[in-house]
Amino acid sequence: MEAIRISTAITNLPSPRHRLTPRRLAAPLAAGAAAALLALAALSGNVVAAGWAQTGSLSGLGSGRIWQVAYAPGDPLLAAAATDNGVYVSLDSGATWTASGFQGSRVWAVAFAEGGLGTESLYAGLADAGMRVSTDDGKTWTDDSAGLPNQDVRDIAVVSGGLAAGTDNGVALSSSGTTWFSGGLSGDSISAIAGISGAEGPIFYAGVDYPDTGTSYFYRRDPTSGWWTAVSSGLPSDDVVSSISIGPTDQTATANPILVTTAKGAYRSGDGGTTWTASVGIPQSTYLTDAAFSPLDPNLVYAGADAGGSSGGGLYRSTDGGQTFTAANQGLPTDHNSGEPAKQEVESIAVASGQPYATVIAALDPYQGDAAVYLEVDTTAPSPPVLTTASAAGTLPPSQPGTPTPAGRVSAGTPTPTPAAAASALSKLTGTVFHFPTPLVFEIAFVVLVVGLFIRWRRHYYVDGPP
Repeated sequence: MEAIRISTAITNLPSPRHRLTPRRLAAPLAAGAAAALLALAALSGNVVAAGWAQTGSLSGLGSGRIWQVAYAPGDPLLAAAATDNGVYVSLDSGATWTASGFQGSRVWAVAFAEGGLGTESLYAGLADAGMRVSTDDGKTWTDDSAGLPNQDVRDIAVVSGGLAAGTDNGVALSSSGTTWFSGGLSGDSISAIAGISGAEGPIFYAGVDYPDTGTSYFYRRDPTSGWWTAVSSGLPSDDVVSSISIGPTDQTATANPILVTTAKGAYRSGDGGTTWTASVGIPQSTYLTDAAFSPLDPNLVYAGADAGGSSGGGLYRSTDGGQTFTAANQGLPTDHNSGEPAKQEVESIAVASGQPYATVIAALDPYQGDAAVYLEVDTTAPSPPVLTTASAAGTLPPSQPGTPTPAGRVSAGTPTPTPAAAASALSKLTGTVFHFPTPLVFEIAFVVLVVGLFIRWRRHYYVDGPP
């Protein structure tokens, strides 16, 4: 199965995106000519050692912040950044940036379409203003908010077969990217969303930071029933999810590896989210904000932290699919205030699909300093393996009606009306026997059986006589 990873910043950090007291916004860094030349040289293959270099500045960002960065799955040269001043686009893998045609509004998330949803369509999730889409690399934009149950779009996942948007009030789904419908988890504020394409339809995972439907912070949506089921085995039960990253598959990783980052560390699953183990190598006090698998290697994954609103943070790399991490912050800023660690607060990470080396960009939003994008061509990463062929992908339905909510699960659509309190014993029995989604054939067979037994009893009693 094929996957695309979309993630967001951690939700218990002091930033407006996560509804806590905002940090002081800072002006962007002015990129030096030497750093820009270094990034461009890296892209041409002339740099033989891995290390981060600051890219070109985001002109006009002013005191704004960078909330998310993303690469186009089918084009390693095309990247986008969601900021406090709209969307910025790069056509050279993130080395230089230009303002797109959408400016002046806070954008939480950006995501590129893949497969049958259109060639490199770029989606932008806005703060309290819905969704926008561009089909010309960000030059022009159209409103794509029709049907959204909530206008505060915090994260976006795009896979072959459908899209999901994490909002401040549940998940929105779309089969084609043009209209949306309520996808469940109403009442929950969705901090992260990610998806995998499957034969029966997309499998979506949602992370929560302000739960309303229960105590769980992580859910999986079944593509056939539409139910959201809480996932908790091996995960911390009382911690918010900051990002969800999904990797590709190869001959050894037959299931898409999944990495979930939280304020209590990173957790990995190699069996589709059934079981989870804690990653090692990241300091216990580190607040992870984001992680990203290489789209070409299920073993290569990067994770970042922003120190929870203080000076610090850092960047880490794993070459075993997220099981173990080591520091990978060479070239990131080393300046700091007296008594504080270096300002390396990572907000978002993206990895390009190009070869021969992994090209990675990281958005830094320092506690005291200027927002900037850093780039690395990771020449020290292992060579990527041969990936397995993606299976055929099913699609989401155009819309999905509301369904009743059994214990331990969350409805996929609009909640159904609450039944009358004084229900008769017969109606309760009928509801139990014919409870959705029991297949209709079994219901019919049950009715036929009951009727047959009644007729046989009646014949025996009234025709043959009582015993």
